[in-house]
Amino acid sequence: MEVHAQCGSGATLHDLWHRLPGGARSELLRRSAEADWWIPDALPSHWEALRPLVFSAAAYHRFGALAAGVLRCALLACRRRAGTAGELYRALHDHRDLRLLDPSQRLTAAALLRMARPDALLVGGTPWFVELNIGPNIYGVPGLEQRSAAFARGWPDGVLAEPPSTLRARADCLAGAVPAGGGGRHRTLVPTWRATSGIAAKLDDTRALRRYLRPAAAAARAAGLDVCVADLSEVRGGAGGLWVGDDRIDVVFNQFVSPVLADGGSVGVLRAAVLAGSVRLFVPEASCLPSAKQVLAWMHEDLDLYEPADRELILAHVPWTAWLGPEQRPELRRSVLAYAVRERSGLVVKPSCGRGGAGFVAGHRVPARDWLDLLTQRSREHTLVLQRRLVPDRTRMHFRNRWGARTVAPVPFVVSPFLLNGRIAGAYVRHPGPEADPAVAPVNTAAEGVSNTVLLLPDTGP
Repeated sequence: MEVHAQCGSGATLHDLWHRLPGGARSELLRRSAEADWWIPDALPSHWEALRPLVFSAAAYHRFGALAAGVLRCALLACRRRAGTAGELYRALHDHRDLRLLDPSQRLTAAALLRMARPDALLVGGTPWFVELNIGPNIYGVPGLEQRSAAFARGWPDGVLAEPPSTLRARADCLAGAVPAGGGGRHRTLVPTWRATSGIAAKLDDTRALRRYLRPAAAAARAAGLDVCVADLSEVRGGAGGLWVGDDRIDVVFNQFVSPVLADGGSVGVLRAAVLAGSVRLFVPEASCLPSAKQVLAWMHEDLDLYEPADRELILAHVPWTAWLGPEQRPELRRSVLAYAVRERSGLVVKPSCGRGGAGFVAGHRVPARDWLDLLTQRSREHTLVLQRRLVPDRTRMHFRNRWGARTVAPVPFVVSPFLLNGRIAGAYVRHPGPEADPAVAPVNTAAEGVSNTVLLLPDTGP
């Protein structure tokens, strides 16, 4: 099969499915529809996508470099306002009880940008990063790997390739967090936990969570790590160190932030060890701070402070964003509110620290008489961001539901590249279901979004 994959110049990204041979496309859809491979996501939809997005391999890697550049610019905005995690927490007026936060943590890329999955919408093929999603509680990896492998097996001639493995890249990144030297083995804990929200709450079963984490533990062992799998309730110790049974723990593979943990005793033990430096968190809790959407607003506030190339990057790939919140200077607050009233139909509002699409409101769906009240009331106690509303590209997607019915619908999508130490590995895609109205709410798995992934078309050159 000969298909020349050209995604245009610059940092554009297009779904190339329609360029593939029709017979091969039909065969993949047939195999997907008949296969018994419904992926058991932690946040399942009633629908499954029957084919992946298809990107040019070169465009995919340019996309990863672009995402890494945006994250670097976000960290620069944070470092203009804070030198430590504690200072950044205060600058963001963050109200979360981050009990595993080390306030003395320096704001370095090596610590804070270890793992990220920024969300991008494509408009005319141009990626626009609307959220940064940095930190420990980033999900979707096991299902992502299963999907890409299943689609690759289903493609008739093997030309489409899986992207770099997120599981392997994350395990290599985890191995880099293990203390060096010291003679003797260093042990990594892959824990289960009970929680009030997030994946553990969704699964609501420690055994199910253990099954979900099994690929992470296997990948860590394949990376040469000594892995212990146990519940957080089994961990004992404190400032002098952490143990599970007779095993001392050096690194905790945390896929949670402390406010969601339901076991207060475990949090206390972990906190004492983290603050004493006797254990490392694979992803420091400080890394969740730059995920605040207010950081995107800071990037636009700081445009004149960036180098020209970075300023161009922000203007071209981060939609205009401003913030409203407590302790804001009155003149800035008045200016932002006046702009928001004038431009209501072209804006959306979100909580700065919200997740799962909670609190998202599109201005064009709010009566003008209610818009100003909504903004002023919500921003009195919590920080909000206003962001330019984007109308994303759509692609013609084939779906199957749990009862075998099939349908086709033109749907938008969110593309979220995984970045491990700044390098792209995999990408998580979400669509609204074929029956959903994407104008009502953002595309999110918490709102019945459909998970998907990408395959890559090797570039054949001119």
